[in-house]
Amino acid sequence: MLEPNLYAFYGSLRRGLANYQKFKPHLRYRYSQWVNGFQLYSFGEFPFAYKTNLETDRILVEVFEITSTETQQQIDALEFGYGYHVEQIILEGQPVNIYLFRDKANYPLVSGGDWVKFFRG
Repeated sequence: MLEPNLYAFYGSLRRGLANYQKFKPHLRYRYSQWVNGFQLYSFGEFPFAYKTNLETDRILVEVFEITSTETQQQIDALEFGYGYHVEQIILEGQPVNIYLFRDKANYPLVSGGDWVKFFRG
């Protein structure tokens, strides 16, 4: 049996936000979890995650199964088009893909690591 196609989303693909609404028919929500070793930064309308490997840094993700190959390709194109790359992390004992950025530059930190709270706050 193949592993499910799991992705950890922390920004506009989280439930209720714009890109989630666009791809919702092919996203199956699994669970939410805080993930250590990452920080969130703001591009303005959307965030990016940066790997720090520090236990004190954490972000809130929502884990989804993408149920359509076409939807997965569309999300990849969207993310890669903005300069993200994908890495695998282990959550709940399973490999989960997460889109990351290679350089935090001078972008503002999303304090608290929860984009929805930051963005709507």
